[in-house]
Amino acid sequence: MKQRMACLLIGILMGAVLLGGNTSQAAESFFKAFPGSHTFYLDGQPIEMEAYNINGNNYVMLRDIGKALGFNVYWSDGVHIDTNSPYTGSAPSDITVGSYKGTSLQVGERSALIIRSAGSGYSVVSSDPSVLSVEQVSGSWVIEGKAPGSAVLTITTPSGAQGTLSITVRAGDSAGSSTEGVSSSELLKNMEIREEIISLVNQIRREHGVQELSADQSLMDTAQVCASRWYTWHHPKEECQLALDYGYPHGFGANLTVFTGTSAADAARTAVDNWAASPGHFRSMIDARGDSIGVGVERQDGVTYCYLFVGMPGTHNAYE
Repeated sequence: MKQRMACLLIGILMGAVLLGGNTSQAAESFFKAFPGSHTFYLDGQPIEMEAYNINGNNYVMLRDIGKALGFNVYWSDGVHIDTNSPYTGSAPSDITVGSYKGTSLQVGERSALIIRSAGSGYSVVSSDPSVLSVEQVSGSWVIEGKAPGSAVLTITTPSGAQGTLSITVRAGDSAGSSTEGVSSSELLKNMEIREEIISLVNQIRREHGVQELSADQSLMDTAQVCASRWYTWHHPKEECQLALDYGYPHGFGANLTVFTGTSAADAARTAVDNWAASPGHFRSMIDARGDSIGVGVERQDGVTYCYLFVGMPGTHNAYE
């Protein structure tokens, strides 16, 4: 695609040079445009593209080329060409917004938000609080489905920059859960450390040529409950049952590390370094079958308990 794009852009630049003139009279004579009648081809197939003939040269809008070739073109204090992003015609937002449970929730279901590059002091607003509410819990933004429908979350920074996320809320089932009694604040503890662990694990996976892992709310909740139980060795039955209770139906790899004498600022690095130094735990971190991740961290009386679950959709939960 780069070669095709380069050829098209060279043609545009050549045309622009031909438009140059030393006088306004010359410019007036050159800038007579007529609808073009040529056929344009992409990969040997004809495509629709509006063109104009100016002084024997065909001119098309750069936006149309972006649409045809699949790269973004937008205006933001000048023309920008982004060959790594699909065409939208709009400048990308510096703020990225996600939800641990994706873009669909059941009524009564809650999910923490993942907000990047927003800095501090930003606001989060729901377009319809009767459908989707939003609140801060232990320093994290949490959404909850209130009624079937759709709502848009808007994140606004003090400078006016914005990011949005659309959420659909569907009717939930009435079945109870054996995990009832665990509070939302408990599930959202130590999120900064947990998110740093996710970042460090994905960095190691990139270095070893395997796909990054996406945070999965079911595994995040499972890992946090396990960590909050202060386990110092694996409890496979409890781990598997909790994963099922929180809605993760597949098998997973599990890592656990417990250590003392480490500050909160160094906890994530210590946990990942411990796993990287252990062959079995390291294999779990870089397992190519994994596509999702859950991390739990509990700090109690100077002891840090860290759980890591790597979700593997091609495997089965032993207690399913």
